[in-house]
Amino acid sequence: MKIITILLISLFATNLSFAQTKTEPYSQEACQGVYGAIGTFLVLADEQWKQKKDKKAMMYLTASAHYATIYETVCKK
Repeated sequence: MKIITILLISLFATNLSFAQTKTEPYSQEACQGVYGAIGTFLVLADEQWKQKKDKKAMMYLTASAHYATIYETVCKK
């Protein structure tokens, strides 16, 4: 029980220390690559959706959503 408590406290303390870190914006070139990947994943998802391959379409949509989150976090000014 002591080990679990220590692990939980250290995990909580680590998360608090990273909560205050600032994210540096990506370079313009990197942001263009991320933006392009979002479009690519959307096109791939649409192709899979039209072929009735729902699981692959969802995989590409999820990847696109993750890239969009990254773009919003570090590329939007």
